[in-house]
Formats: sequence, structure tokens, C-alpha cells
Amino acid sequence: MGRQGTTDARRQAQLVFDQLASEYDRSDVEFFGPIGARLVAHAGVAPGDTVLDVGCGRGAVLFPAARAVGEGGKVTGIDLSRAMAESVLAEARDKGLRQVDAVVMEGAEPAFPPESFDVITGGMSVHMLADVPGALRAYHRLLRPGGRLGLSAPVTVDEPAPEVFGLRSIARLCAAHNAGSGIYPYAEAFGGVRQALSDLRAAGFTEVTERQEPAFVTADSPESFLRWTWTHGMRRLWERVSDRERATAENDIKAEARARSEHTDRIVLRIPVMYIVATRPEA
Repeated sequence: MGRQGTTDARRQAQLVFDQLASEYDRSDVEFFGPIGARLVAHAGVAPGDTVLDVGCGRGAVLFPAARAVGEGGKVTGIDLSRAMAESVLAEARDKGLRQVDAVVMEGAEPAFPPESFDVITGGMSVHMLADVPGALRAYHRLLRPGGRLGLSAPVTVDEPAPEVFGLRSIARLCAAHNAGSGIYPYAEAFGGVRQALSDLRAAGFTEVTERQEPAFVTADSPESFLRWTWTHGMRRLWERVSDRERATAENDIKAEARARSEHTDRIVLRIPVMYIVATRPEA
């Protein structure tokens, strides 16, 4: 993608997430929050740490990190969307979390002095940057010696058929509208685990580990799950779908969600997630 294409994609993403800020991750569907808490645990965020959260959204990682660092620490969230940053900061103030800040800033090369942070986190966000290797080098510079980088991303499911959010119907809809990893990936995040680990080591990180764990989308009903798909990045896919096609797609998604749920009284869809942790060496 050329510079103009990258700029246009960034503007489109900013517009969508500005529109979503008031409802993003604020439904009764559970997904991003537990993944954020797991990332904070894997990254070893500790009391007194100074943390940068890249692509903070509405705080799925930021708020667990704030609880982990306590009043003696500091957590700064950055997001391309001004509405997202303002909303998460207002919520932090409502919660009395004085150790939280949120600013509008691009995730590719955050504008902070070198060695400003003990931990940098990127929950379900960094893999969608245009230049991931460049971003990893930037994060290495921003970490203090011994600091840790923690990333999470969805794992691509290709066999026996592609899935997005645990459903083949959503993957088919993505493919039909050329949505690709710009919505949610059925292409491998970071170019695959081997590429991710190679890029991290090339950026100067050591003690690089990757693990995969199941996460779950949990909703009260198929209708609740369907409404949730409009409240995050998948809205960019829905806006490409014609009114005529939408009714059929919605019915397919609801029917498959009900059929593939791991519980009969609610929707529970299993989704694999990768967690990557890497360390900037002490010397």
C-alpha cells in the first residue's frame, strides 16, 4: 500500500471508530475485556509500572493495566480516534483512576521520549498497523531496559473452513466484500507466528514467547450477538453490504451462532487468540 493508500485507510478507520466510540465494547456481549485482562497478566504488569497501551479503544487492556499498576503507577492509552481517547479518559475519571491518561496518537511510532515505559501493550491492534516491523522498533526504543512488550491478536482459522469470530458465515461475508484483515483477519496476524517472532528479534527483543489460548464471545442470544457485530470494527464490513444482502447475511449469522454455540441457553463461541510477550534486554 502506498503512502496515499495508507493515509486514506487511516482516515477511514479514524472516522469509523469516532462513530463507534460511544458504544464500542459497551454491550452485554463479553469478548475484548477478558482478552485484555489476560494480556495484562501475560505481560506481567506490576504495581508502580509505567504502561503505554497502543490502540486503547474503550479500555479493554487499559483498565486492567490501571488496576495492576495501582496508584503508584501510570497508564497512558493512545488511539487514532479522538472520540475513543476522550471517552476512555472520561470513564477513567468517573472510576477515580487518576493514574490513567489517554491521548490521540498513532500507534506506529508513538511520540514519547526513549525509555519512557516499563511495559507496552497492544491488545488486538498492533497487527493491523501498516508497518509492524517499524512499530516494533519504535516500541523497543520506548521501553526501559528490562521492559516488556505484550501483544494479542486473533488466530486465523482456515481449516476445515475460514472462520471470523468463530463463524464461517462471517468469514464468507468478509471474503465476498474483500474485507480481509482490515476488518478482522482470516489472513494470519503479523504475517504468522514465525514472522512475528523474527520481527521482534530483529527489532532487538529477547525472551520472545508466544502462546495460544481460547477466548469466547458470550452473548444472551443470537440477536444480541448480531447487534454486537455493529459495535466494533466489523461495522466497516456491514457498511459494504447492501440492504438486500444484509437480511440474508444476518439470518445466516444468527442461525450459525445458535448451531455452533457451546451452550444451549446462550451464545458462546470459542475463538483462538495469540499472546506474544518480548523483553528489551537489560544491556
